Amino acid sequence: MGKIVSRMVVVAVLAGKRPVDILNMTFAQHALIGSGGYFPEDVKDVMTIMESGVWDIESIITHEFPWEELPQAIETAADTENALNVVIRY
Repeated sequence: MGKIVSRMVVVAVLAGKRPVDILNMTFAQHALIGSGGYFPEDVKDVMTIMESGVWDIESIITHEFPWEELPQAIETAADTENALNVVIRY
């Protein structure tokens, strides 16, 4: 589920294989990437920035949803005029 030309990021929430509809991804021009693509130095830099307290990182989260409201969360995230970052509590 995602708007056309969406980039989907797979995170390690549950172990095991997941079915992927390649035909649907092709028609919708979706990209599927893993969440483990960060280098250690990138993670260190981000942690340093977050720990510095210079910026209010939480202020960029505009919406939070429980897992049970996933479709609404995805629709909200797609509304780029009203949503910056959407968090889904799992």
